[in-house]
Amino acid sequence: MKPTAAILAFSVNVCLVAAAAETHHMRWQDDFNRMDLEIRGSVEFTDNDSDVKSLSSDGYFRLEQWSGGPSRIYLVRAGSNGIERLYSVDGTSKTLDADGRAWLARVLPEAIRESAIDAPGRVKRILRQQGAAGVFAEVNKIRSDHSRRVYLENLLEYGNLSADNLREAMRLGRKISSDGEKARLLIAAAPHYQTAAVRESFFDAIDSISSDGEHRGVLISVLERYGPDRETLALTLRSAKRISSDGEKASVLVHAAEFRLSDDTARLNYFRAADAINSDGEHRRVLSTVIKKNGADKDILVRALRSASNISSDGEKGTILVEAAGSYVEDGVVRKAYFETAGTISSDGERRRALSALLRRADWNGETLREVAKSAGHISSDGEKATVLVGMVDAAAKDPAVVDALVTAANSISSDGEHARVLMAALNGPVLGKDSVVSIIHSAERISSDGEKSRVLTRVAQRYPNDPQIGAALRTAAKSIQSDGEYRRVMSMLSRSE
Repeated sequence: MKPTAAILAFSVNVCLVAAAAETHHMRWQDDFNRMDLEIRGSVEFTDNDSDVKSLSSDGYFRLEQWSGGPSRIYLVRAGSNGIERLYSVDGTSKTLDADGRAWLARVLPEAIRESAIDAPGRVKRILRQQGAAGVFAEVNKIRSDHSRRVYLENLLEYGNLSADNLREAMRLGRKISSDGEKARLLIAAAPHYQTAAVRESFFDAIDSISSDGEHRGVLISVLERYGPDRETLALTLRSAKRISSDGEKASVLVHAAEFRLSDDTARLNYFRAADAINSDGEHRRVLSTVIKKNGADKDILVRALRSASNISSDGEKGTILVEAAGSYVEDGVVRKAYFETAGTISSDGERRRALSALLRRADWNGETLREVAKSAGHISSDGEKATVLVGMVDAAAKDPAVVDALVTAANSISSDGEHARVLMAALNGPVLGKDSVVSIIHSAERISSDGEKSRVLTRVAQRYPNDPQIGAALRTAAKSIQSDGEYRRVMSMLSRSE
């Protein structure tokens, strides 16, 4: 008999009877064969699985089979005089003759295999008689995913297998169609696959799981047990990339971030998997977690920032940069990664948020501050740009080159009011060097509004009196004022300060 399909129906029902013994009812069928098995209590079979050897006092065994011919039933139960055996064909009671025994010897091993009855004892017996090869041969005969999983689990438990046999067990495990059964096998099998000789075969089996949920479940189970092992961690992360669901993939990566990603291969696989996430929200969730847990490591921070540049949503990307600002350090590679990612943000508000977060955190050196000013210069919104520049004036005062960068960015502001706001903030901050003040005066000349321009120039004259170079620059700038009143106001303050 060669069925055209594997088991089309398989069910297991368990209920309690009055005597408190469990009744197991199993049914499976394909195009040419139907089998129904019911067992209660303890049942022991003969060594060759051709008949029932013994029953517990409450024991009961019933096997019904049909394969295109007559329907046959074999019933074994505890009777008053010991075991009672009943056999019928198409509902007619018969003596279990040679034909009946031949039928039972043929179908009972299949029923035992497919139902996984006493699988531990049977696997142990086969191991004693035939070794692991005998169990593999038995597994190859099993069509039920459930039973195949149970037999392989018991083989791993009792077999003391060689590396070759362990790899063969995983090859057979990959053939299990049910992702749920395969996942259960792999979770149970994990302790046997921690050596380099067999680890790859284990992860090959994991990668054969189609269900994203089951795939995620196995990988998280592996992480919980063996996450600190760098080789296992690297392979787990490589496998995570194959998960289609962004949510399930992200869950594995978030869990993996709890471990120190000390190995370069693990880091590479982590961020390859992160970059394979299409959902901006899930991608951000992964990067936020790894920055929080491992952001003190400059290399991981840089990789996370580079990964963030692949996020489409400016809001999610901005959030990553705000969080990364907490781990930012003065390092050329970190600086480049941070500002390159900031440069991919189109939203003026989000770029301002990212730059402002960095400014709030510490008094950075000139290179970082110049990059802040340069990045702010690319913000389209005059208000958002001015807010960043105003936020850096105190730190900028310590370095003339940073003041120049700030003024250059301010010169790109179209709004006279926002332009003047930045220059006034600089003038009202810490004392500036002469060259920086002159640079601000030249920037004020670019303001169209006479009122805003005179406000800046008047403040220069008031704050920096008695300096010939500054005075000369003020007189030149004042000539660009069209309003007689505003011109007079500037010149009046200049004359009083000299």
